[in-house]
This record gives sequence, structure tokens and C-alpha cells, in this order.
Amino acid sequence: MGNKINEYFCHLKLSMNKSWTISFVFLLVMACGKDDPCKDIPNIALDLDYTSLVDQIHSVEDTAALNDFLEANPIVRDYFFLAADYPSKAEMLTEVFNLIKNPFVDTLYQQTKQIIDEAQLEQDLETAFKRIKSYYPEYRVPKVQTVYSAFGNDVFFSDTLVIIGIDYYLGPEASYRPNVYDYLLVRLTPEHLVPHIVQFSSLKFNDTFDNGERTILEEMVYYGKALEFTKTMLPCLPDSLIMGYDGESLASSIRSEGFLWSYFVDNALLYDKNPLNLSKYIDERPGIPEIDPICPGRIGQWIGWRIVQKYQEEKDLDFTALMKLTDANDFLLQSRYRPKNN
Repeated sequence: MGNKINEYFCHLKLSMNKSWTISFVFLLVMACGKDDPCKDIPNIALDLDYTSLVDQIHSVEDTAALNDFLEANPIVRDYFFLAADYPSKAEMLTEVFNLIKNPFVDTLYQQTKQIIDEAQLEQDLETAFKRIKSYYPEYRVPKVQTVYSAFGNDVFFSDTLVIIGIDYYLGPEASYRPNVYDYLLVRLTPEHLVPHIVQFSSLKFNDTFDNGERTILEEMVYYGKALEFTKTMLPCLPDSLIMGYDGESLASSIRSEGFLWSYFVDNALLYDKNPLNLSKYIDERPGIPEIDPICPGRIGQWIGWRIVQKYQEEKDLDFTALMKLTDANDFLLQSRYRPKNN
């Protein structure tokens, strides 16, 4: 089976440039058909408490003004400007003020203002939160704030407050980018920002059987439900943005789904609890060369999403009921998941 997988992926390398664009466009057409879910926004009164702190940060005139701002926004101080890293408050204020006034950081501020359309961001988040509230009427929409901090951090998330370091999400147009691996950098763009926030939001609703040691299959299904939650709340967003894959990686995964599944079955990985294997096939990695040199990282999450989607096709459950299910083995059996290559 390993040789067949290698042969198949080698074939993909030769044909991908011609085929992935067609496959991706097909996915977009299927996502937005005659009944356009993009236009189906729940009629829910929701006035999102959204505040941009970007200009307030940029406009501080001295350390006293900076201190007043940080005292009023302690999470920004501690999580984005990393106050605990400094030996004293006075040194923190001096260093952070100098950082904000640095010409390079001023360029970052200017590009943040140019690249991120905050009015559109607010609207997109409000629409997503309306959809969440349509499924979960008791959902308390968090306050949202945006900051820039010269890459101090990306997102702070709690039930009541979301703070977004939008300088993290400027994409390839920006002169400066966060100091992270390239395979993470490709997901730090304006287009990925809202799906990241929505997937964070799924944590509250994604029940799981937590026995301390989950199998690869259990992790697959858990992440699969998180991705399905994100897709449900952002129904016209391309799957590539939901998953955080580029078009080529998504197309190759779709085309080789049967071989990928065979790899997990043939290597008896589904019920494996080895933390190294969980990390290898589920967690962040640039790729999974153990399967093939072009296999993207987090492929276990994507397969889990396919299992959850197939389960929903078979059972046609209410979405909130789906999110409460925790038996990964039942997901697999009842889904009749038996993928073949496209």
C-alpha cells in the first residue's frame, strides 16, 4: 500500500497544476448553489460590541498616556505587550512606548489600517455570531476588540472577550510578518481571521469524551466537529479557508482521500493513543512525510471532518445534537465512511 500511495502522489505532482484549480472552482460552485446560504442571515437583533483600539495605541503621546491606556486594558498590557517580561513597570512603559514610536512599527500600523477593513471585519463577525445564536439562543456574544502590538500575540479568547492582534493577519502584502514558520504564516491573512475566531467559538459547544488519553480517531472526530461548526456558521466560505489549506493541498487531499484513509487503517492508527502519533497526524506540522512528501499537516483533522460530514449525511441530525455526540467509534461505523480516490 505504501508504494501505491507514493505512486499516486507522484502522479498528483505531475497533474496538479492542471487539475487543482478546476477542482477548487468546483468546490466553490457546490458551496454556493441556487439556495445561496450566504444570503440566509438569521433575523436576530444583535449589536456587536466591537471596539478598535488600534488608533488609541498609536496615538499615545508619552509614557503617562500609555500607562493610562494599559491600566484600562490589562489584557492588552499582559497578553499583547507582555508586561511580565520586563523587570519593572517603568521599564515596560519605556520599552513599549519606544516600540510604538519606532518608525518600522509605524509602517506596520499604517499597513494595518490599509489592509484590514475593520468595518467589514465587524460585519462578518456579527453575521457569524448571529448564526451561532440562531443555533444556541443562550449564547452570549463576546465583546470584540482589535489591537496592534508589533506581533506581541495573535488572539486572546474567552467567553466574554475576544481581542485580535490584527497586525498578525496582514498577509503577504505586508512589509513585516510575524516570526513564525512558513506553514503557519500562510494562514495569517485577513481571509483566515474570521474562521479562526469562529473555530475558537466552537470549543464551548463541542462535547467530547475526555478520558485523559484520546485515540487518533477520537481526536479526528473532535476536530472534525470543530471544522463542521465553522463551516455551518460560515457556509459560503471555501473549505480551504475553513481548513487552512491552500487550494493545491486541499485538492490533493480530496483526490487521494481513499489512499490516505488506507494508510491509517493499514497501519492500525485509528485506536492508537501514542502521544507522538497524535502529534504527528493531528497537530500542527508543515507536512506528514511519513505518508508522503506532499501530504499536508493536520491531515487527521481533515479526515475527521470528512467522517463527521458523512455521518451527518447518513443520519441527518440536528446540528446541535451532532455537536453533543462523543462516541468516535459510532461516528465511524454509522457514517459508513469508505472513501475512494476521485
